Formats: sequence, C-alpha cells, structure tokens
Amino acid sequence: MKVIVIGGVAAGMSAASKLKRSMADVTVHVYEKSSDVSYGACGMPYYLSDVIEKDDSLIARTPEQFKERGIDVFTKHEVTGVDFNNKTVTVKNLTTEEHFNASYDKLLITSVASAIRLPVQGSDLLGIHVLSSLDDARALKDALAQKTVQTVSVIGAGYIGVEVAENLVEMGKNVQLIEMQDQVLPPYDSDMSAHVEKRLKDNGVDLHLNTTLKHYEGTHGVSKVVTDHGSFETDLVIEAIGVRPNTAFLKDSDLTMLKNGAIHVNNKQETSIPDVYSAGDCASVPHLLKDAPAYVPLGTHANKAGRVIAAQLSGEAAHFHGVVGSNVLKAFDLEVAKTGLSEKEAAHENYDYDVVNVKAANQAGYYPGATPIYMKIVFENKTCKLLGAQMVGKQGVSARINTMATAIQRGMTASEFSNLDLAYAPPFSPVWDPLQIATNQIKC
Repeated sequence: MKVIVIGGVAAGMSAASKLKRSMADVTVHVYEKSSDVSYGACGMPYYLSDVIEKDDSLIARTPEQFKERGIDVFTKHEVTGVDFNNKTVTVKNLTTEEHFNASYDKLLITSVASAIRLPVQGSDLLGIHVLSSLDDARALKDALAQKTVQTVSVIGAGYIGVEVAENLVEMGKNVQLIEMQDQVLPPYDSDMSAHVEKRLKDNGVDLHLNTTLKHYEGTHGVSKVVTDHGSFETDLVIEAIGVRPNTAFLKDSDLTMLKNGAIHVNNKQETSIPDVYSAGDCASVPHLLKDAPAYVPLGTHANKAGRVIAAQLSGEAAHFHGVVGSNVLKAFDLEVAKTGLSEKEAAHENYDYDVVNVKAANQAGYYPGATPIYMKIVFENKTCKLLGAQMVGKQGVSARINTMATAIQRGMTASEFSNLDLAYAPPFSPVWDPLQIATNQIKC
C-alpha cells in the first residue's frame, strides 16, 4: 500500500510515524511546502525573544531522521491538485519548478493552515510579517534584530497576538496592539479577558480596542498604520488575525468542506471521498458541546487525529473522541485558560444556562505566596451539568483547567464535581479546591 501525506507538521507526521510502526511494508511519501517538518509551531513566539534560542529546538525530527524510519519526506514540494478519480496528486518542486504526478492508494490531507492576510492598501510593503510557519518565524526574528526596529504594531489580539506582544516587550520593543473587537482574546468572555488587558497595559503595551485597520503607508517599507481611530507610526507590523485552512487547491473538488474551507471529516477522520482522510489545521473536529462540526486548529487535536488515521489504515478500531475547546496561554505573569463553552458561546448554542463568578486563593491562605484565581463557570440550569470554565491567575490555573476539561468531557454535574476526591496540601490548594468552591455555588 502506498500512502501520500500532504503536509508534514503535527497531524501528517503523527500519522506517518504511527502507520510505519504498525505496517513496516507500507510506502509513505510526505510532501511539505515549507522547509521544515514536525516542528512545534506553538513555541514560535518564544523563539522571537530568545526564550527558545535556536530554531532547531522547535524541530522534533528532521526529514533525514524520518528517512531512517522508512518515511520519504519531500520539503519544498507543494501539492497543487488532486485527481480523486485516478488517485493521483500533482506536485510542484519549488526548488526546480518541476511538476510531476504521483499515485496513491490512500491519501492523507494534513495541509495545516496559513495566516490570514488583510487585503488593504499597502499590504505589499516590506516590513509586514505573519507568524504561521517556522520560515515566517526565522524571517521575523531577523527583522526584529535590526536596530532600526523599535516600534512594532501587532494587528489582532487573539492568542498569537497576545503571546507575541509579551515577547516583544521582553525584547524591549515599543508595542502597539490593535484589535477590531472590544476585547482581547475574543474567544473568552470580556469580564475574564479584562484581566489580560490590564496586564498588557501594566507592562507598557499600547492597547487599541474597537480599532479597525484601514491601510498601511510607507515608501518601500511600512512606516504607518492607518486605522479608523487615527494613525500610528511604526517600524514593523505583525498581522495576527487568525488562520485559514490550506485547502484552496481543493476548492473545485467534491470534498465536503466547512464555509472557511476546512475539510469535513467523521470520527474516523474519513472525508466524503473514499480512501481520503484529513486531520489537523485543515480539517474540522467534532465539538462535544456544539451541534455542528467546529474549526479548532490546535496541535493537540492534530496529533490525536493523525494517530486515528494511522490506526484506521492499519486495521485498528479507533476514532477521534471530539473536543471541548480547551486552551491555555501565558500573558506575562498570568496563566489564562478556558475549556468548554464561554457564556457567549452558550447563548449562541441556545443553552438554558447560568454562570457563577468566583475569586479564590490558589493555595491555603496561611501558606506564603497565595495568589487569587478568578474563575467563571458556565452550567446548564435544569441539570447543573458543567458546560464551560474560564480561569485567570498567577499560579495553579494551567493544571486546574485540565481537571475541569475532564469533567466537562465526561458530562459531570456541579454536584458530582464538588464531591471529587481532589488532592490537598497547603502549598498547592486550600482544603476546598478553588474549582470546588465555585461549583459549590451552583444549586439545582
């Protein structure tokens, strides 16, 4: 059996590696458009500021190492089309400009996602960057190293925008963070993201909310960001407004896709076309709390889904269990985390819900160093079933959000959660864990 993998980052290489371990005689060819495979994209903001000093620290395995495992990886090779009827792909060698066709028995589309660019006047000026691939990160790091780059404008205050802003401050840059919505971290509720907004301002970030980019100005390189609330001088721009699935080369095919171009898959990662599978940032995921498939481009899902594909192809009974939308990020000295539905998501999904907001110490109050955790729990009114949690604090957030994610994924009620046997010691928790203090307030 010959398997072709389009895209060589998390999902693709996870699938290829497990498949080769399970079926030694399978032929696996991976075509990757960029220079790198199997790298940790989530670490790129920290590479910019030298928290992670070397780019190769982000690379799990090289093409040569995959070759030793029997997997043929072709970097700088872009798949430009697929003939599903004849089971062939058209590939462009980006180094030689040569085009060729390759046949497959099974096809894995794991072509990740790319940064959305803003189609405004001046967007072709030098000095406007994105942070989607390791090649992007290298180019951006080189640009930031220039002494003339002192003021940096970040467009978009989502996860990447906030992380990048923090690392730019650590580098000593003047940071302008521009967001068209009325809050940072739009997936969160505004009362929770307000803690992050304050921390950004406290650390010198010039934050502009409700501000829409109109165009860029400059002679050769960008020198001004023009918005509906005035103009801002700048030395460099980083656009961080989101990502789009890399599926444009499939737009005229019979593949079923979401509106944004993500490929629709079932819980076996099968697409609407036989012998074609998809996973990762170019594919949908089943959301356990929503009626429709969701687009949640995270490496955790990509790696799991890639393993499911390999299991399917090697004859194992496996499926992807779905997501509840768990995430965590660092914003200076804050840990910020979310799982399940926010209040606005619960309203959009037409749940009969309510919320509790609680502030509690991360550890016993008498133990030195206790700090507050701010929590918001969303629950279903009649059943008290837990639907979502958001947390912000200096300590103890990142571990607790995983406890809540487990509870939500298992469909637990507030009462069931309050009676969990959670570990306790004064340096780590009060007698009642902060999450249980919150769920104790939920009555049905």
